[in-house]
Amino acid sequence: MPPTLGLRRALQSRGRGLGFGQRTVPSSVCLFCSFATRPSTFPTSSPLNKLRATRAKPQEAPAVRPRYQSTGATPLRPFISTPSDAADAAPAEPEPIDPRKDLESALRDLQTLAPNHVNLPRLQLALRNLSQDPGHESIRVAFLGLTTGDKPQHTARELLRLALADPLKSAQNWEAQLKAHDPSKPLIVHIGPPEEQATPLSLAASEHVIPEITVPSHIYNDANLEMIVMEADQATVAQAGEQPHTFDEAILVPAVDTAATTAGHSAPIVTPVHMAVLVADGVLSAASILSLPISPESQDTITAVANFKRISAEDKAACPSLVITSVEAGAQGLDLFRESASNAMKYEALWTEAGVGHINKWLRSNVLSQAEQEGATKAPVRKLIESILHNAGAALQAAEYRDMKVSVEGGPSPHTIARLNQALADWAKDAHEELQQQLEIAFVGEAWRQMNWWKLFWRVDDVGMLSSEMIAQRFLPEAEKRLIFLAGRLQEAGITTAGGEKPVTYSGPAVPPSFPEGESSVATTAATTESETKGNWPAHIPFTRNYLLAETVPALQALAQKLVLQSSTLAGATTALGGMSWLSGFGIYECGAVAALGIVLSLRGLQKRWERARDFWEGEVREEGRKAIRATEASIAEVLDSVSPEVPEDVAVEIEELKEAKSVLKRAEEALARLK
Repeated sequence: MPPTLGLRRALQSRGRGLGFGQRTVPSSVCLFCSFATRPSTFPTSSPLNKLRATRAKPQEAPAVRPRYQSTGATPLRPFISTPSDAADAAPAEPEPIDPRKDLESALRDLQTLAPNHVNLPRLQLALRNLSQDPGHESIRVAFLGLTTGDKPQHTARELLRLALADPLKSAQNWEAQLKAHDPSKPLIVHIGPPEEQATPLSLAASEHVIPEITVPSHIYNDANLEMIVMEADQATVAQAGEQPHTFDEAILVPAVDTAATTAGHSAPIVTPVHMAVLVADGVLSAASILSLPISPESQDTITAVANFKRISAEDKAACPSLVITSVEAGAQGLDLFRESASNAMKYEALWTEAGVGHINKWLRSNVLSQAEQEGATKAPVRKLIESILHNAGAALQAAEYRDMKVSVEGGPSPHTIARLNQALADWAKDAHEELQQQLEIAFVGEAWRQMNWWKLFWRVDDVGMLSSEMIAQRFLPEAEKRLIFLAGRLQEAGITTAGGEKPVTYSGPAVPPSFPEGESSVATTAATTESETKGNWPAHIPFTRNYLLAETVPALQALAQKLVLQSSTLAGATTALGGMSWLSGFGIYECGAVAALGIVLSLRGLQKRWERARDFWEGEVREEGRKAIRATEASIAEVLDSVSPEVPEDVAVEIEELKEAKSVLKRAEEALARLK
């Protein structure tokens, strides 16, 4: 047995007695992980190990866990002092914004910023509805009887009585009071159960307020419904119909005259409503309703009723947009059914002929919805807010247009100036792109390759023709056409000179005047320069093109001829020198070397100078094109800046207020779209 193996076994046998056993290979850990507490490899039963464990206990508690561990280790938190609740707690979600509160805030801001562009009574009604619980908003309905002259109209009052009457009960006290009320005076009708009536049914006796009564109805008791019955002058309604954009507001905000003083003076009070029923009595009144701008979209808000004593099928077919009723037939059928239930068939026939069921259906479809159960806003309230925002937006747009028109004072509008500025920016962008693309095509094309340095010996006379053709075909041809079109758009927009008599002219490139020999008049310099540099459109592009053709192309042609001549002269001189050296007795190799050196030097000089000249000319063409585009853009911008309207300070302040009001209006529309 080798001695090393015996020694190893002896150490292993001793290690078993001490508890070592086989040595454990430590895993590879980083520097931070090495400070972590490792399990002891000594048996705990040993007194020495117990002492070590006792001494180590106070140090194990505050031990800091490593921030990094080797691959395969159990992931640990960075610090033991970090509380688990803070580490595991999710970030708090922001509370959702209530669209109802947001809409109410936006309407209040709109009331503050644009009080002259919004119907304040309707806005107050909308704010009152938004302050109520969703689905429990109070709804106001107006029954407006159209009158001509001083003759009172009883049809609207009777139609309301038939719509609210219960045929299964005898005549109620409120029906007698409604019949006894003067139809020329307005009356407010509250719909509610009898237990909510704090006092017996009676009309208000004060002259300074509108009379009110409370009517119980098993259909509308829980609808929070209010009605107003009043007369409306037929001529006033017809006059409101001449302005379709304000017709809804004129009908839905009726004015009521009430006594303001004891001397008998009256003051109008506006009573905004959600819905209105226009009641016409007779053929002439019905004809006036047919001329009103009641659109099919607004029939849920405003409906028209025509009352006739006798109704035929031809009458209903002739007036499809009207609800044809007969209150006399309805009252007769109601009285017959209340007298005896045996008159049910007659009641059914008369009630159908009366057409009151259409009014009840119209009320129930708009007032009695499932909004209360679903917690959603009632449809009349939503339509009221939509109408307010739509009319406010139209009023703000009209006010902004009026202010812009005042600020322009006969010149082009700011909108037109903005469109022309955008067109100028688009032209400049397209012109730069065209310059880059067309010159790239030109300087890699066949014509440019035909002017390489080693082709100059047989194409030196074609340099001028080839370069002129490149400039004529590739130097901003389309940009010049679009520039003329843009100048035409400026003239079409009405942009003229300061006096307004002649079309505007554009400043061109500054060209020094030329005088005949012997003349140097300084007095005519300005006039001559101005006459040469003004035009109906900027002339920078054709001027730059002509400059390149007239100045740079001949210079390039002359340089090519000069370089070819110099190269040929140097090559010929060195060749002649080599020939003379050979005749003088020098060897053929020495003489050939002299000639070859001269030819190489001449060709090398030709290549270097010609390539340098070509690069310079290419860069000059590109730079002159960029200068022409910038100068053209500056010339048109100068004209647009000179005709830009100067808005007065007060008008500018009002325009800023209108913009702020429009932003608030947009916020209200977004909140209404999110409203349930």
